[in-house]
Amino acid sequence: MRDEKKAFIRFKENNHQNSAVPQAVLGDDFRINWANRAFRDLFHRENTCIGEHIAGFATLTGLDGRSLYHQLKDPATGYSFQGNGESRFHHHPRLFTNVHIVPILHEPYKKETVVGYCAYFHDATLSHQQSLRAIFSSLLEASRMKDNDTGRHIERVNRYSALMAESMYDDGTDLQVDRDFVDNISFLAAMHDVGKIGVPDDILNKAGPLESWEWEIMTTHTLNGAYILGAYPDPMAVEIARSHHERWDGSGYPYGLMEEMIPLSARIVTIADVYDALRSKRSYKNEMSHREAADLILLGRGTQFDPELVEIFRSLEEKFSEIYDELYDEYKETNSSSPLAG
Repeated sequence: MRDEKKAFIRFKENNHQNSAVPQAVLGDDFRINWANRAFRDLFHRENTCIGEHIAGFATLTGLDGRSLYHQLKDPATGYSFQGNGESRFHHHPRLFTNVHIVPILHEPYKKETVVGYCAYFHDATLSHQQSLRAIFSSLLEASRMKDNDTGRHIERVNRYSALMAESMYDDGTDLQVDRDFVDNISFLAAMHDVGKIGVPDDILNKAGPLESWEWEIMTTHTLNGAYILGAYPDPMAVEIARSHHERWDGSGYPYGLMEEMIPLSARIVTIADVYDALRSKRSYKNEMSHREAADLILLGRGTQFDPELVEIFRSLEEKFSEIYDELYDEYKETNSSSPLAG
């Protein structure tokens, strides 16, 4: 019997199929020979994983397939890997894992007899997400204080954006709108104006209309936001901050992008942001009714807004109204420069 076969049998005898720790046995080619139920559940696999390469399940931090091969074949590393992995799915949120891959030895203490590997995975998604979002939520609160934003605007923009994305996900016609897209936009839409933290207070909080030179400075909040959010691991954060003032017809800023050159996430947030700005009362304007605001969104079809997204808005507009009513702000005096500057 081959050494690999003997080692595999010995491993299965010592590791119960129903172990709560997700684990898989790999051959020396890093393809799966066996995986327990916890492994298949973690990666949302009902069917067998046998014969598939471990790289198809998780992108290991700092390693591609070739560098993983060299690390696990290197005596200096103990034929092992310890680090982090990231996995994406269409119908499930992104998965972050702690990964440990160790050799299976035909004879203990003889490293030259490596006949396979065991890969152990620990789900670190919740702790990773909580720590990451706590950092960026603190940044968001700092930007809100600078902008004198005491209302629930950003919470509503999150809800509107998630509503539209969820509808697109359920429809299933746009493949980029997966479960991860929906979850991310429901948090990151709120970050659209974080770049205002870099705009001078006397411009940001000016009560009257802005001079042309002041407006030029105000528009830099899109680029400021993209710079600030560059450390966020999902590119959606930068896309939203940088492009939520671009217009479908190319007349927006900062780059004058048009149509599908504008990232989908930013096109969604643009509608959510403008609708809420129109509905909200400010020191320089009265609030609009839902009907008035919705009609202006519909009027902007093909000029300011993506025509297909406007049609989605049309189908959901009563739910937009419900969200606004649920999270309505009692009017508080505020100093902002423009109802559409947000």
